[in-house]
Amino acid sequence: MLDALAGRVLSRPTREALLIGSGVLSEVIEAVGPGFTLVTQPGPRAALAEIDLARAGAIFEAVSLDRAALDDLVAAAPARSRVVGIGGGVVMDAAKWLALSTGSPLVLVPSILSVDACVTNSVAVRDRGTVSYQGFIEADRIVLDVDLVRTAPARLNRAGIGDLLSIHTALWDWASGGRVGAARFDEGVAQLAAAVLGTVDALADEIASVTEEALKAMLVGYADINDMTVASGHAQMEEGSEHYLGYFLEKLTGRAFVHGEIVALGTVLMSRLQGNDPARAQGIADRSGVEWRPAQLRLSRRELTDALRGLQEFVEQSGLPHSVVNERPLDGPTLAELVGDLV
Repeated sequence: MLDALAGRVLSRPTREALLIGSGVLSEVIEAVGPGFTLVTQPGPRAALAEIDLARAGAIFEAVSLDRAALDDLVAAAPARSRVVGIGGGVVMDAAKWLALSTGSPLVLVPSILSVDACVTNSVAVRDRGTVSYQGFIEADRIVLDVDLVRTAPARLNRAGIGDLLSIHTALWDWASGGRVGAARFDEGVAQLAAAVLGTVDALADEIASVTEEALKAMLVGYADINDMTVASGHAQMEEGSEHYLGYFLEKLTGRAFVHGEIVALGTVLMSRLQGNDPARAQGIADRSGVEWRPAQLRLSRRELTDALRGLQEFVEQSGLPHSVVNERPLDGPTLAELVGDLV
């Protein structure tokens, strides 16, 4: 993330790119005009009106963020055609990569809020199981059509809390890095991020019900965290050991989890390892209805304990920022303490 953000400055606050409302997608597509390149997935594509699909000059399905798949997309798409991404996190990042690679204007329309990819400026490219954040691009417009998002399974929208709940453990890791000279901790930024977490905490019940207020709050929270990330040159106010565990679980199991769910699991576990008010982290996760428990994610005890046991080595080899993983050994007694009541 640091390499992708180094020296970057946003042209405007991310909030200013947001358009939020019910039934606004058709208006946006009409305003974009004919001949745009649509990047999407089967689910959101089926929810689009035929007249909107007919306006697209080319339609591509995003299936992966592996570098080879992204390169294939760029090779097949027309150059400098406005890119409109409508779908989940994979679509958001694929559309960003396509617009970045072809020098095209970009409109992003999340069909679910399970991840913050619609507001971030870099792309989570995967190379042989390792995630690296590359490039920098700003969307001209980020559209939350509440009606479209509500066509997605409620589970996926509840998962949107993951990239905001993670503030709980990420701030602890960031402050810890500051104490040992491994990070430049900024108390002012930390307070702003903590306020976003406070909003999530207050709206956890609304998130469980997938209300319009909750959807708006999650997207605005994503946008505000993104601005902090770009201004700081890193995402340590939101990304720490909880994300590292998610990345390693994907690499170890070869599975692609719902991002917000695996991050929520990581937040609960790492808050325990940190001794950082784990009751609050788990309480927010439970009240929001996000599926974070290992059984819900089809994670066995062995898979989870293997990931925890190997996490420190993964973090060190990947060059990830300092966190609790560097400070506390994940040995047998600690593993039992962390996962004993979960699997």
